[in-house]
Amino acid sequence: MRPIFTYFGLPTLFIMLCMTVVAWLRYVGDKKSTYKLYKWVTAWAVLGCFLAISLAAAAWIMNMDFVYNHANLIWPFCLSLAAINGHPPVGVGLLVVGLMGVINGVYYAVLAALTWKLVRLLSNNQALN
Repeated sequence: MRPIFTYFGLPTLFIMLCMTVVAWLRYVGDKKSTYKLYKWVTAWAVLGCFLAISLAAAAWIMNMDFVYNHANLIWPFCLSLAAINGHPPVGVGLLVVGLMGVINGVYYAVLAALTWKLVRLLSNNQALN
């Protein structure tokens, strides 16, 4: 159970904390903002995809252990980097890099939607008090 929490629990909490802080600051700073859920989710999905592609490319080019040991707080799916260990052919490497970008983008999008709803719920409860 501990390895699952290490790879998914702590990174998920860290990512959601960052998203919640950004959403809360945005909400407090401009309560009349018409920032839509789809813009919020899309922005975080693109960020997650970009981070994953960057880290996967770095793992492919550099020492895999260095990236693996330092990337798991930003990218919970860094275990998938094992697929590009040993310098596979270019086609396989590009496929893994692309898939990891998509997987991480979807993961960030789901977390962004959850934090958006959480911040809206908290702000509505605060307005009622």
